[in-house]
Amino acid sequence: MEKKNAYLNVYLGPVKEPWANYCKTLGKKPGAAIKEAIEQQLAKAEANPQPKTYRQTETDKETKERFEILLTISEKAAVKDRATTERCSMRRWIVDAIRAGLTNEPQLSMLEIDALGESNYQLLALGRNLNQIARRLNEGHYEPITIERIEALSRLIDKHTDAVSDAIRASLERWSIVKKL
Repeated sequence: MEKKNAYLNVYLGPVKEPWANYCKTLGKKPGAAIKEAIEQQLAKAEANPQPKTYRQTETDKETKERFEILLTISEKAAVKDRATTERCSMRRWIVDAIRAGLTNEPQLSMLEIDALGESNYQLLALGRNLNQIARRLNEGHYEPITIERIEALSRLIDKHTDAVSDAIRASLERWSIVKKL
């Protein structure tokens, strides 16, 4: 590393004087104390690396490998109930739970995918309605915008946001464990 690139300039503003006084009590120069603090943080980071984020895309399929787990009777029953509720197999539900834990990304159930598909359809219809109004106005034609038409568009927006909110809520709730008293 070149010497000119080995320096770090830091604006301390009002903390410079208290920092200098603190370093004086330690018998260290402020720059040396900052360097030591940085070295300590880097050593901690090396000792405790951040967990990896895993991601698999459709174009990057990996071969599958068998992995066996043992569950208690109640755990297996709970997995079966959740899988049935979400219209998927127990295997699919377990894989989704693992992926959610590894990637911190939602794993959507078939119900949620259906809801989001319908929501997207409604959103596209809303966009077509707005485009028709805009086109007519841009052509210089009078476009009567009635309260009923605005309310219809508003209902479509509400329906869309409800579907998206429900899917987000369901995805978040799926992977949290609730203790029963």
